[in-house]
Amino acid sequence: MTEGNDFFPWDDIAEGNVFESGIYLMEIAAFDDGHAASGKRMPKARFKCLEPSNFANMTYFENYVVGTDEEPTAIVAGTMGARNMKQVFKAAQVPKGNSMAEIMANSIGNQLVMQLNKYAEAEGEYKGVERNKVVGMFKVGERQIGLTADGKKKPGAGSGGPKPPGVGGPPAAPKVETLICTTCGKPVPKDEYSAHVESCQPE
Repeated sequence: MTEGNDFFPWDDIAEGNVFESGIYLMEIAAFDDGHAASGKRMPKARFKCLEPSNFANMTYFENYVVGTDEEPTAIVAGTMGARNMKQVFKAAQVPKGNSMAEIMANSIGNQLVMQLNKYAEAEGEYKGVERNKVVGMFKVGERQIGLTADGKKKPGAGSGGPKPPGVGGPPAAPKVETLICTTCGKPVPKDEYSAHVESCQPE
């Protein structure tokens, strides 16, 4: 028996290998060039979840078909695969470049915020099978980390969340100086105190 903490965090462990609909802090764990069964060029990425904590270390895989029937081994700018890859690199703040091998290598370890939706296949051989779909990619700090309404919880605070007032976020509201009314005992804004005293009636 392993010594140490024996606590099993049953309620905090996500089930299955599908993410709930939500916004996640991800790290690019791998990005490799490759090809689909059709022969078209298809780089593959593996993302490791960092937050929310109950999904930490789960992985998400994404393939990007960048070749076409006419140019199967090329990186064709107009393909959705090429567009989606660029979105990943921009969100992860990978340095701009023209060598795909270099860009992919430089992306490893970079973090980004990814919004995933969970859905079930509606028809075909895999009808009913749950999967994830990327519906948004953002730089760290641009979105609040947490499950969305579809995931049954509202987004919670995390590394990707907004900063508190006055700390790089919205300006903190100015404090209003108050005085305690000697008649009713309630705090009253200083600039309204005289008028309040004149009209104040004890309860």
